[in-house]
Amino acid sequence: MAHKKYNLILLIPLGILLAVFISLGLWVQPINGDLTRLGGFTENDFGWNKPQQQFPSVLFTFDEGKEYKNYHDVVVLGDSFSHTFPLSQWQNYFVRETGYSLITYKVDDIDIESFVNSPAFKDRPPRIVIYQTVERSFVGRGNSWNKGDCQPEPTPALRESPLKIRPGIQTLSDYTRSTENGPLHPNLSSGAHYLKRLIKKTFNKKSNRAIKIALSRNDLFSNRQSSHLLVYRNDFERYGVLEEDLKRAICGLTYIQNTFQKNGKTYFVGMVAPDKLTAYMDVYKDFDRKKIHWMDEITKHPELHVPRLDVALKKEIERGTQDVYLPNDTHWGSSGHQAVASHLLKYLIDRNILAPFPGNSGSEPTNTLPG
Repeated sequence: MAHKKYNLILLIPLGILLAVFISLGLWVQPINGDLTRLGGFTENDFGWNKPQQQFPSVLFTFDEGKEYKNYHDVVVLGDSFSHTFPLSQWQNYFVRETGYSLITYKVDDIDIESFVNSPAFKDRPPRIVIYQTVERSFVGRGNSWNKGDCQPEPTPALRESPLKIRPGIQTLSDYTRSTENGPLHPNLSSGAHYLKRLIKKTFNKKSNRAIKIALSRNDLFSNRQSSHLLVYRNDFERYGVLEEDLKRAICGLTYIQNTFQKNGKTYFVGMVAPDKLTAYMDVYKDFDRKKIHWMDEITKHPELHVPRLDVALKKEIERGTQDVYLPNDTHWGSSGHQAVASHLLKYLIDRNILAPFPGNSGSEPTNTLPG
């Protein structure tokens, strides 16, 4: 009798846990975003439902190497904002609108001094180098390249005329995320992950690596729970960054710009991808809007070539563009990538690095970026 009671005590909780696990597997949609995965939120609530846009093929080259080997008009040294979604990336829009050759490297794999001293870079340097970093990593990356010389050198008069633009005609197509679930499509791994995260954050709230914030608008995202925003917990770490560390990072960016432009042929652009926390700061409902104006601090140095992507993206958000950032992810949706490429193009045209678009004496593209 005692043996049977022991079995019941052991099996009943296991049976309940198994039933919950299977039920979750039948209910939850496949995990698609990094914030839903890190925070234990469901795609049912935060997965995007408006189709995203993508190109039929990747229009730029991605190189996992550390050395510049062959000439390209544009070189991008970027983080996940430049290589997570190859068919939807901002580089595709940039290439389509310009016709330039573009190559992308992982920014943290590159030693900048070795890169500029490679034979190919010396023999035929790229016309434009774009150093892209997400806002939360700006201070760390900038400090790593601080060489103590914070005086920006004047941008040399480039020895070649502005690059002519040759817009292409690639047509974009819609794509949707997988939402299959139910008896025929049980998502057992997603269910198990959700259950694990749920248990973990119930007993330790600080273990939750994504945070949900209420919004004053419910039209900015296409997910079911569109009145709330998911952000990465690490985005808040910038509140503790010392002013002197920020200044050191700006000094590091100065060194990078000086290094790439010293040949008199290459134009440097520092591209800071705003954290999601920053981009939607103006539409939080009941949340501390305390800010460190990193971009405001950077732009106190007009000799640095840093386009205000934060301003461009906030304008898209203010006008009600959906999924500028994906609701389940830290990264841009296709509308965000389009806005970034458009702003970058205008920035370069205004500075006479790129020739105005054909048939247009101003600085606005004649082709509209959305597909």
